[in-house]
Amino acid sequence: MTTSIKTAGQDENLKPGLATGGPERLQVWLGFLRNNTALLLLVALIIAGSFASPVFFTPRNLLNILWAVSILGVVALGQTLLLLTCRFDMSVAAVVGFSGIVTVLAQIGGFGLYPSIALGLLAGAAVGLCNGLLVLATGANPFLITLGTNLLVYSIALSLTHSKTLYATAPGFNVLGRGQLFGFLHYSVILLVVLAAVFEFVLRRTVFGRTIFVTGLNETAGRLSGLRIQMTKLAAFVLCSTLAALAGIIMTSRINSTVANSGFGMEFDSIIAAVLGGTSLFGGHGGTLRTLIGVLVLGVINNLLVLLNVPIEAQQIAKGTVFLLVVWADGALRRG
Repeated sequence: MTTSIKTAGQDENLKPGLATGGPERLQVWLGFLRNNTALLLLVALIIAGSFASPVFFTPRNLLNILWAVSILGVVALGQTLLLLTCRFDMSVAAVVGFSGIVTVLAQIGGFGLYPSIALGLLAGAAVGLCNGLLVLATGANPFLITLGTNLLVYSIALSLTHSKTLYATAPGFNVLGRGQLFGFLHYSVILLVVLAAVFEFVLRRTVFGRTIFVTGLNETAGRLSGLRIQMTKLAAFVLCSTLAALAGIIMTSRINSTVANSGFGMEFDSIIAAVLGGTSLFGGHGGTLRTLIGVLVLGVINNLLVLLNVPIEAQQIAKGTVFLLVVWADGALRRG
């Protein structure tokens, strides 16, 4: 009799576990899908691409994709740092062109290879500093501030070039953009991966990185805890613009020339890439290694559209659709 009572009690204890096992597993799978959507999408696109075009899955084409996205990837890394603080920078496109112009003008003016690159990076950092100081001083929406900066910097770039193309003069300058390791892997790709790994370490293992996450999640709580929230936001703006400047220098090095609008569209593409990789538009969630996956997704989509001879107009429509879907999905997951 006692045995039967114990068995009944054991059955009763098991029922809640059985009842909740299904939903718990479902939540685990949903969490996995949320955190790895970009990776799953990338795998699906690669599989689809291998069937859609015989050229797609060749080593040469895959390496070309990596090379093509390396410039956007550097911009997207900086945009990721800002998005984690629940802010973004609409001036990165102008900074890409402006930094290249400053670098080339420095070379024309007699500066050597490394000093001219340093001046280009400083020009980008100066724009980021201005953005950060204006946002902190006025409390205005970063979108409006950086949109205004974008127009201002672009106008300055046009004035400096007189709306003409400038050509680099420093010997060896194109190695950064076109040089290869072992004859097949471009230095710009290696630089992108190294930067992503370094910033991922900074975000996960340093006080500065943790403060970036706290700024995006709960700025008030971070301030009350004694964290340097304002300085962190300022540093994020400077880093974002500096990385955009680096991307502009790489682009200029690749084609050995520059124009004012060379970064056209990168403000939106960099946001799309970061959010595709899992960085939230609302801050506090994401990472730079994930952004690499988002960049690759965009690169594969662009490559497939070109291989399939899709008109440029349709490519822009596809890109705009992806942007809207990314924004919608990010908001939906946040509400969920």
